[in-house]
Amino acid sequence: MKKCLLFFCIFYVNSAFSQLQDSFDDKDFTNSPAWLGSTSSFCINKSGQLQSVKSDSAGMIYLATVNRKVTEATWEFYIQLNFSPSASNFARIYLQSDKQDLNEDLNGYFIQIGENGAKDSYDLYRKNGDSEVLLIDGKDGRANGSKIAARIRVNKTSEGKWILLTKNAEENAFTEEGQAPDSKPVENTGWFGVQCVYSKSRSDQFIFDDFKIGPLNTDPGTTPEEPGGFEGEKIMPGDILISEVLFNPRGEGADFVEIYNNSSKVMDLSDLSLATIKKDTLSSIKKISVNSVKFAPGQYIVLTTDPENIKNEYHTEHPDAFVKMTSMPAFNNDAGTVILYADSTRIDEFSYTEKMHFPLIKNPDGVSLERVSFSVDANSPGNFRSAAGAAGYATPTYKNSQFVENTVKNEGISLNSTTFSPDNDGFEDALIICYKLNDAGMIANITIYNDRGVPIKRVAKNLTLGAEGTISWDGMNDNNTLAPAGIYIVYAELFDINGHVKKYRKPCVLATRL
Repeated sequence: MKKCLLFFCIFYVNSAFSQLQDSFDDKDFTNSPAWLGSTSSFCINKSGQLQSVKSDSAGMIYLATVNRKVTEATWEFYIQLNFSPSASNFARIYLQSDKQDLNEDLNGYFIQIGENGAKDSYDLYRKNGDSEVLLIDGKDGRANGSKIAARIRVNKTSEGKWILLTKNAEENAFTEEGQAPDSKPVENTGWFGVQCVYSKSRSDQFIFDDFKIGPLNTDPGTTPEEPGGFEGEKIMPGDILISEVLFNPRGEGADFVEIYNNSSKVMDLSDLSLATIKKDTLSSIKKISVNSVKFAPGQYIVLTTDPENIKNEYHTEHPDAFVKMTSMPAFNNDAGTVILYADSTRIDEFSYTEKMHFPLIKNPDGVSLERVSFSVDANSPGNFRSAAGAAGYATPTYKNSQFVENTVKNEGISLNSTTFSPDNDGFEDALIICYKLNDAGMIANITIYNDRGVPIKRVAKNLTLGAEGTISWDGMNDNNTLAPAGIYIVYAELFDINGHVKKYRKPCVLATRL
């Protein structure tokens, strides 16, 4: 009788609760546990994370794994979206579902990241067939950015109350997004999974990791400091990018270099150095920090000798995202080179001149140069521009005012917007010419013509192109004066060493304030 009672208790516990844990350390998502669904649309990336793969079209994919009904539990996981989420590019994490196929109408609960407007948040929904009920509307803007990297925790109490907490990459503790009871709970669910809805260009930009479903966890989630530091992942070229540089501060102000974690790895900035070039030789190599400094995916960090000066001069959205360096390389006000250096390898490099500033700025002192695109080489023409006046002429610790995503969908050349107004207000200050080619190595000549067919500006001359990138026109003509408002034609001629030629004509409008 005792043995039967013990067996019954074990069976009851296992039926009421099924624990899940998968960090993909085995480089496999088909066993232990087995994920079912759009298996050919996912892979394990080089960082040991579950990632969607490239698709030739827009789509909706999912993976699900068995997890029986839970009445009191905590779900926790890591998610990274290498794009700004929207109503057409978003992720859902199904905490509970009564069906394996997450693309069908079902009953359950899901977290959604991506919605209409610019106030993206982390939201909890209940789904009943084809209807969806918002239970927790997360705090506006916490999931808004060019790249999202966060840990998400969801608690469900025995009384049926849901509690949603999130921790973005640059944060040390979880933030409560909200709590909600559920008056109409969904019963008899047996699946947990993820769903990705995307346009073609975003198809391979969904990353998931560290799935855990276990007993209710009410710990506040503060990230402890690791005694003696921690071992970050190896820094490779392209992992960390130069995002913004202030080389000509006002008065006795301080220089700064903003860097961006463009990878899916957590790295240690004590492995990184800042340097410059003197007489064609790497010079003035300065270690960023002697102590361990975590650098999370999608995070911006500002390097300077005087953080307080930068905070006093400019708006800083993340006041803790500074590393105070003992000394920095000397960056001249007229021209210079900023180099990120790790383990005898150049991670990123940007050569600047004061002529890169918006020509109509009378005094460039205190105006930073911001990177326009992270998908284009730092030294591509037009990829660094003066920070917008509306943003205070610098944006330390957060997204650049001049940042533009490459929106070209098909092979060829397109314009990010057909209208632009070069007034340095942070909105369409330059004409962004986007290109996407089948192969790298084509050579471009790009000329701007006015409405009378007269060439006014040579934007690119025998410029070697990569497979994808952008080129900008700031509205200035060859005489370095602002072209008048009106209609212009972008004429691009691309050719390769085999004599293949492609020609493109794109109209645009240079507008001015009325």
